[in-house]
Amino acid sequence: MRLPLGPVRAGNGRLASSSPRGGITAVTGSSNHPWARPKESKPHPIPKPALACGRSYILSYFAPNPRTVDGEGQFSGVLRPRGCYRRGVLSRVLRPGIAALAAATLAAAGCGGSNPPPEAGPGEPGSSTVVTSTTMIASAGVLGNQRRPDESCAAEPAPLDGPPPGPVGHAAGQTAVAADPMRIVVLAGDELDALCALGLQSRIVAAALPDGSDSQPWYLGTVVHDVPAAGTRSEPDLAAIAAAKPDLILGSKALTPDGYPELEAIAPTVFTEAPGARWQDNLRLVGAATGRARAADDLIAGFTERAAKAGEANDATHFQASIVQLTESALRVWGADNFPASVLAAVGVERPAAQRFTDQPYLEIGITDEADFSPADGDIVYMSFASPAAKDRAAALLESNGWRKLSANRDNRVFIVNNEVWQTGQGLIAARGIVDDLRWLNAPIN
Repeated sequence: MRLPLGPVRAGNGRLASSSPRGGITAVTGSSNHPWARPKESKPHPIPKPALACGRSYILSYFAPNPRTVDGEGQFSGVLRPRGCYRRGVLSRVLRPGIAALAAATLAAAGCGGSNPPPEAGPGEPGSSTVVTSTTMIASAGVLGNQRRPDESCAAEPAPLDGPPPGPVGHAAGQTAVAADPMRIVVLAGDELDALCALGLQSRIVAAALPDGSDSQPWYLGTVVHDVPAAGTRSEPDLAAIAAAKPDLILGSKALTPDGYPELEAIAPTVFTEAPGARWQDNLRLVGAATGRARAADDLIAGFTERAAKAGEANDATHFQASIVQLTESALRVWGADNFPASVLAAVGVERPAAQRFTDQPYLEIGITDEADFSPADGDIVYMSFASPAAKDRAAALLESNGWRKLSANRDNRVFIVNNEVWQTGQGLIAARGIVDDLRWLNAPIN
């Protein structure tokens, strides 16, 4: 079915003109809108092969999909018709302007605020925090400036289940826990995220720092960021833990496999498994350990519904997204069995064929001008930085000959994301952040 080719009516009733070179070129009567220009320009002719998919698809490439924008930057309208893909003539018609539009989207959302924006990402264990409010790094747009970390955690504690049914089974055995723990020590990042989601962030009295970092993650807000340190995640400080007088310790079998007996001697201790693609199991376990198993189940159900709706709204099953992470010496191309991959799967986004491996977390490609980065290609690429030093190398990578050959680069579909959210958070709040990045861009991912 061919869709009408007339002017697009914005959600506020105003008419918006369109152009294959710049998307929505003007919104009548809204001169201060971020995409408005002093006066409307004539739409450029669209090659006939592209018209088979309808003008709504054409516009979806220049305004975040769907096609229309109201005066507050919110989009509504027709989604890309199924069966209409980016390759071929459409990719040639619609290449220009995507990264600039993403930057404008972020600016329209409002940057800055009282909390350092987390978009260009702190590193995994072994790195310190990278904070930037920029909307572009080299040729790549930056996502996440709209986040408000202090609004990430639940405002109030989730309701209790009632009297504990018995000892809690976990990765190191079984432990009898208090019905409603009030002083909690946390030794893993996904457990911080889980307590935040349950509204228990104010009960954290100490937490192990990410290895190589001098602070807790920013993406969970000031309350979590300012939690006193208790050693590092690989080497917790037992004296500091004891001094905090916890009534519950949450530890990790993956991080301190031999540390359970010493921790259990201080306070009841529950060990989670490594999170990764199974992060929801750890959230359920933290819920059980804090007397809030039902609340954890409800949170997971809510996320599952949210992710599915986001995928349906964006026709996600037709698109393939690449997940890469830049380190100081290499580009990591992530496979299908890890935290961010599990979130994309929940949304329904497919992965490029070269990234569907499950026998290892990632493959590494050395950064040289002659390197073959083709395994990193996709219809859209999400890149995070493992450390500040990695961020410093981004421009060299993004401007290298090997990277310039990627179709995602040619189509301006490489975006920088927060490493805390995409890689190291590994919990519900981080998962929501990934979905928000997909929805904020709200454009075809294939």
